[in-house]
Amino acid sequence: MTVPDVNALKRRVLLTGLLSLVLFFATGWAVAALDVAGAWFLIALALEYLLVVRPLMRPVREAIKLRRRLAYQAWLDEKGKDPA
Repeated sequence: MTVPDVNALKRRVLLTGLLSLVLFFATGWAVAALDVAGAWFLIALALEYLLVVRPLMRPVREAIKLRRRLAYQAWLDEKGKDPA
């Protein structure tokens, strides 16, 4: 198992947040400029989440799973060593 680079993960989260904010405002501007129904704004945001945000956050989710698994394994190992 390789340990993920925490700083790279932090940069990825910040980049994804910034990109999400820019996409949110751009989508809002496009919906307002095209003068379409507000439901299209929600549909566009859902697509942006599925196509942009979720794939960018995949390494972060995997690192969190790895950290939880390692912490649980350490807890099990410590529990097994306890003479009580």
